[in-house]
Amino acid sequence: MRYYYFNPISKQYYFPEDFQKYPLFATFYQPYKMCAKIMMKVWQASTFFRFTFSTKRPEKILPLEQIRKFVPPNSILAFNLGSAGVEKKITVLGIDPSTNETFFIKYATKEVACNNVYNEGLILQQITHLSFVPQLRLKLNLENQYTLIKTSVLDGERINFLHLNEQILTILFTLSKQQVKSNRIYNSSLKSCFAHGDFCPWNMLIYQGNINVFDWELAGVYPLGYDLFTYIFQYECLVKENVRFDIIVKENSEIIQKYFKHFNIDYWIPYLREFSNLKHKLESDKNDKVLIDYYFRLKELVSKI
Repeated sequence: MRYYYFNPISKQYYFPEDFQKYPLFATFYQPYKMCAKIMMKVWQASTFFRFTFSTKRPEKILPLEQIRKFVPPNSILAFNLGSAGVEKKITVLGIDPSTNETFFIKYATKEVACNNVYNEGLILQQITHLSFVPQLRLKLNLENQYTLIKTSVLDGERINFLHLNEQILTILFTLSKQQVKSNRIYNSSLKSCFAHGDFCPWNMLIYQGNINVFDWELAGVYPLGYDLFTYIFQYECLVKENVRFDIIVKENSEIIQKYFKHFNIDYWIPYLREFSNLKHKLESDKNDKVLIDYYFRLKELVSKI
């Protein structure tokens, strides 16, 4: 089977022939920046453009043989080879054409990525009662080889951005009540709670007015407010490229106060300080230069308050 890759430079996403027949695959890659949106539209519209950037030997690039061990025969699969770095893993979106069953797979071979994928499986086993998370179907951890999880596919459409609202706060309050065992525990002298760990718009879907949340590999125990501040600052940095922290805090101060008031906390600056310190450390561990610099600036600013 021929596979088309996008984008032509990074060759990160691979879509099977006739992928247009399956609306599911349209949800796999959702660009946020204008240049990526334009390139994607051209790629989708032009058969010649896609054909130019394709391969008839996908088995040389994609772990097709390994993945097919865990999916129904004749499954149609799309692949995301992931971004370079210690957390690099492969994600797969699939459909069984005979039953229309859909599924999602994460597959990792590097140590850090394996730990992350294993942690997500561990988390999903414990929060299956929550209505807004995917259901775990398979968790495998073959030491020194690979780690794999298979889940259901959440319904909904990707969102570009959603202003912090009551529904998002309700999700955060619900998560804070969960007693969950995790490989990620970042306790501090301040109050801590269970958190998603990468609570950003791109890890959310809207379905019938409700929010579904996926990508739980960083979930664990964090200082209170970690998810809230991640939602606010990560989007501002990576999408809006806004480094005016005073403006960001001012625009979100009302919802921040409302969040911390729920936990009977009036003075929340120490939690913002704890967040900026931890975020800077975690991004430094991953060597993400853009976010390292961004959270270093935030850390320096908050330390002076």
